[in-house]
Amino acid sequence: MIRRLRLKFICVNMLIVTVMLTTVFAMVCHLTRLGLEAQSISMLQSVAAEPFQPNRPGDPPEWVQLPFFVLDLDKDGNVTSAVGYYDLTNNDDLQALISDVDSAGGRVGVLSDYGLRYCRSVTPHGERVAFADMSSEQATLANLIKTCLLIGALCFAIFLLISWLLARWAVKPVETAWQQQRQFVADASHELKTPLTV
Repeated sequence: MIRRLRLKFICVNMLIVTVMLTTVFAMVCHLTRLGLEAQSISMLQSVAAEPFQPNRPGDPPEWVQLPFFVLDLDKDGNVTSAVGYYDLTNNDDLQALISDVDSAGGRVGVLSDYGLRYCRSVTPHGERVAFADMSSEQATLANLIKTCLLIGALCFAIFLLISWLLARWAVKPVETAWQQQRQFVADASHELKTPLTV
């Protein structure tokens, strides 16, 4: 019975710890993902408005700088200019990219197959689409999840040890009372047996 009580105490403690750790780490990962996404979208919107606005030396940039490229389209949706950090010489690939953006829809979105986030804006001559690489964002999230899992496993092991020690301490008075009760019943049984036998 005492062993069962200890086990129940440990299970309840570990259930509470598991729920708390899972909630905390899930919130950290979710909020980090939202923050990275917001920074990327903010940078894309700035780039879509003014593609290449150089910073003065010593001035920090107003947004996170990710590898990006910008495609300018005419009224018919054909690529008229392409500038950025990538090799943008293959016009067929660029048109395929634009058709994927059109099929995805929305002003801001993600092209998972390419690992790119895009932002569209209207210009006097047609449309401008800015693309940013998502690989650093995905790598950051993957590293964060690995770190959270490692920390979670370590915390779980530590809390398991603490719960085991606390269970021994918390159940000690019950164990003492249980032993005293058993001793009392044994003594009373012995004391009653003798007169009855006589």
